[in-house]
Amino acid sequence: MDFELDSTQVELQSMARAFSREVLAPAQLAMDRDDAFPYAAWRQWSALGMTGITIPEDYGGGGVDSLSYILAMEEVATVSQTFALIWQVHVLVSNMYKLLGTEAQKREWLPRFASGEIVGAIGLTEPGAGSDAGGMTTRAERRGREWVINGRKIFISNTGTEISDGLVLMAVTDTSGGRKSISSFIVPRGTPGFEIGQSFTKMAWHGMDSRELLFNDCRIPEDNLLGVEGQGLRQALTALNLGRIVFGILGVALIRACLEESLTYAKDRKQFGKPLASFQLIQSKLADMAIHAEAVRRFAHYVAWLHAKGVDCHAQAAMVKTLGTELATKAALDAFQIHGGYGFMQEYKVNRFFRESKILEIGEGTNEIQRLVIARSLGC
Repeated sequence: MDFELDSTQVELQSMARAFSREVLAPAQLAMDRDDAFPYAAWRQWSALGMTGITIPEDYGGGGVDSLSYILAMEEVATVSQTFALIWQVHVLVSNMYKLLGTEAQKREWLPRFASGEIVGAIGLTEPGAGSDAGGMTTRAERRGREWVINGRKIFISNTGTEISDGLVLMAVTDTSGGRKSISSFIVPRGTPGFEIGQSFTKMAWHGMDSRELLFNDCRIPEDNLLGVEGQGLRQALTALNLGRIVFGILGVALIRACLEESLTYAKDRKQFGKPLASFQLIQSKLADMAIHAEAVRRFAHYVAWLHAKGVDCHAQAAMVKTLGTELATKAALDAFQIHGGYGFMQEYKVNRFFRESKILEIGEGTNEIQRLVIARSLGC
């Protein structure tokens, strides 16, 4: 087994690191201050070809594999979890088009996703349906050659920006037999009956637009069905597989960021006449961060390699998501503790890391649900 990255992967990783330090670091400060979508950084990222990183070259993308993608993702997320999540949702949506779309749908939408002209979003969560997708109430009814959609979505990222388009919407299409069949649809921006609702004030991820979406007799052509009717939930879960691997690497990035900030602080800060880094209790916390970052990173690389090979890795993706995000929460708590009262001040990055950490255990499927996926893979 060869653990060495190839030259293209090393170059991609280095480029993402340089971009993150030079462009995303100041962009992150602006997002925290203004809570505004980072259009300038998005345009620069697009110019580098990164908004279409996993889209095939035939549609204007880079066509790179899953491992190469998460190598770049770690560099981005170490500096800006917010920008990383904006990008992650965009890539997830473009992958759904790539995997499920007809040739006409691919030709219409994928080049626009690849160029960064538009940013993608997926409408899945509802006020009463998060982990319980069976509680979904948004309906799509076929009437002649159209689908008529009614319902409401909530906490949907990337939907209220000036460049949001190509929404993938999940809606119930059949309730016969006592079970709900869920399908995926393409809802273009500006479709009559599709309204962008209120935004939400979040404790972190400032700059990532999160909205309520309202559908009132929203009519789309029958050809806007994405994939197979009734298979929307299964299709979404397949696409979310890569998303869970990414959340594992987001955890790695947050641990790494906590370690970098805490190590610098512990070397500079003196207590009882000695640097904090000289105390064994502090050293233990720093050592744990280093261990956990390295362990989850290697696990995530392995699962991304499986994904790139087309191997079924649902259980492994759930494992790396759960492990990485929970260890990220621990790292954020330890970094806060190392900083003491300074961690309570927003001028210090660990304050943001602390606020960003917990949501990783909830997004892309809660860790409780991930454990159920893992248990089923064990035959439970």
